[in-house]
Amino acid sequence: MGNLQNPRKNRLSWDETFMNLALIVAQRTACKFHTAGVVVVDTNKRIVSMGYNGPTAGDDHCLEVGCAKVDGDPITKKLKRCRGAHAEINSIINAQDTRRLNGATVYTALYPCYDCMKAFNNVGVKEIVYFEKYERIKTGGEGKEEENEAQELADKRGIKIRKYDGPVYCNIDFTK
Repeated sequence: MGNLQNPRKNRLSWDETFMNLALIVAQRTACKFHTAGVVVVDTNKRIVSMGYNGPTAGDDHCLEVGCAKVDGDPITKKLKRCRGAHAEINSIINAQDTRRLNGATVYTALYPCYDCMKAFNNVGVKEIVYFEKYERIKTGGEGKEEENEAQELADKRGIKIRKYDGPVYCNIDFTK
């Protein structure tokens, strides 16, 4: 029999693998203010879906025409609601069959907002691992909204939440 000693002693953990993938996916974000990416993993550690922040299909990208909430409509300058779909919602859509998400773990660059937490609850997500807190920008860009409802819902529905505290291998600047 050959030598069974593992030459790859520093193999990445599942958390390191999936969170770093979520941070890489986040780089596809078309939002000026939130670099968000999600990787959804089933109970067998298989990637079920991914998603990132971006406008709905065929709509203008914020990076090209400005943020609807802060910069306003490109023509009228009137402030509008965000045109983007959150990474979390896109990951649910990209799964194509929500039964695949039942019991899943979500790795996300940003803690989910209340609306995304509601959607994750409805498809049966059981655990969320996040990289950093999400702070919704107020319309007009004047400050941030405090949000506790997402955590309250997770607590009420038994969705486990934990902050990722492992290494990041992908050298991503979240300030740009």
